[in-house]
Amino acid sequence: MGEIQVATTASCVAALFGFLGIDADRRQTAGTALLTRACLDQLVRLFGDEAGRPAATLLMDWTAEVCTATADDRRGGAHPVPQRGPSVDGARWDRLSLAGSETSTTDPGYLAGAMDAASRATAEVLQRIAVPGRAA
Repeated sequence: MGEIQVATTASCVAALFGFLGIDADRRQTAGTALLTRACLDQLVRLFGDEAGRPAATLLMDWTAEVCTATADDRRGGAHPVPQRGPSVDGARWDRLSLAGSETSTTDPGYLAGAMDAASRATAEVLQRIAVPGRAA
């Protein structure tokens, strides 16, 4: 896995999930059993033996979803490169602030990027509402 995240279910059960760092064709060739084993082996190396005995595993390959995926999704690509320009321009710019991780100018797609984008968006909103006579 190229990225591993922590999750918690609605019933407060902890879980780990991650994103595989290999393309769709190699995932399909490897198959679910081999990929699951490789993920568990990696989790054991990182977190110890208990990580190799999960209550359940699930492998979801979104490129195989016929109702949502296209041929372009199978190609994949590199992680997004930070853009230095505004995410929104024109007439909407003075009323809209985007705070998603992908709008970060430092770490798009990552938790650090989400923090960066949230801080920027918060500063933008605070600046707008601080202007006398201007509605937010």
